[in-house]
Amino acid sequence: MFIKFQKNMKNWVFEKITDEVKHFMDSIGDGVIILDKNGDILNYNKALSNILGYNKSTNLTGLSVLSLLCPTDRYGTPITKNKSALFESINKGKKIINATRQFVKKDGSFIWATITTTPLNYDGKNIDGAIITIRDITKQKQQEEYRADFAHIASHSLRTPLGNVMWAIEYLISANSEPLSDKQKGYLNDCYETLKNMNRLVNDLLSISNLPYKKIRPNREKIDLLKIYSKVHNDLQYYAKAHNVELVMEYKDKQCLIKADKSHVRNILQNIIENSIRYSFDKTNIKINFKKEGKNIIFSCTNQGIGIPESKKKFIFSKFFRAGNAVNKEGDGTGLGLYITQGLVNLNKGKIWFESEENKETTFFIKFKSL
Repeated sequence: MFIKFQKNMKNWVFEKITDEVKHFMDSIGDGVIILDKNGDILNYNKALSNILGYNKSTNLTGLSVLSLLCPTDRYGTPITKNKSALFESINKGKKIINATRQFVKKDGSFIWATITTTPLNYDGKNIDGAIITIRDITKQKQQEEYRADFAHIASHSLRTPLGNVMWAIEYLISANSEPLSDKQKGYLNDCYETLKNMNRLVNDLLSISNLPYKKIRPNREKIDLLKIYSKVHNDLQYYAKAHNVELVMEYKDKQCLIKADKSHVRNILQNIIENSIRYSFDKTNIKINFKKEGKNIIFSCTNQGIGIPESKKKFIFSKFFRAGNAVNKEGDGTGLGLYITQGLVNLNKGKIWFESEENKETTFFIKFKSL
């Protein structure tokens, strides 16, 4: 009687899943896959299709689960059949619980998931296949990464304002005169403004570390890009002199009005221009331009410098990425500046892109809707 039950159970799971069972599977919030012993998909639920970005009309039955999911481990290393938890479960009859994997969705993007693999064994001897449950943990993973990145982002973003304060204070010390001249008072005012900007930045970074992923709400208001650039120019003039380059402004209009978060835009311009300074050749000019184009305002920053290798261009906005020629020229970078900049541009409904020729010049463009 028990053997007959086992055979019926095997047929039920692998061959004759009823409407009731299918309905039960579809009511489960996690993705569920039923596999044969070769790792091919025999059945699955709606949640799996949703997690991977497939519509109802796409039939995944018969596909190899490894070719569908393209799994990698937590370090991004592709998982082969020999090293997969699935086939370890099938070959050894061992249940694998909450293994962390990265899978590829239909559109090519990645998700993080935990998987539990349970072998199916009905005669007590042979493994007939396995059931996999997949739980999407992408948001949790991104929140963990944001918390882990906080120290790196803070150190990168705070470096320039701290440097400006140090330069200005060193100037005052070397001047060695009392009372202070109007020029010296001006330097002190610059220090004060830089410290205020640094305080705003710290508050933003603390918000990033405490709020859910990408839940930052920009305070979008009417601002003048030219006025913000003027402040950024003052912040970076010492940095430019130290790198033996000059900032050259090119524009025709008296105002460039957009709707965006003032502190975000200031950080955007500062990151782009600072990058241009760092990777410029000595005794060259960096051209800054603001141009109205239809209903948009386009900011551009062009330098003559090391440029971006063609093979590395697709990674330029990736977190922690630095091209080899950039590391050789400036070894202390974190690879976060352009990653942060792109995020801030997107938050303020802008667009960022670049053109670059290695060992010649690079131009970064940022577009906002004009008012």
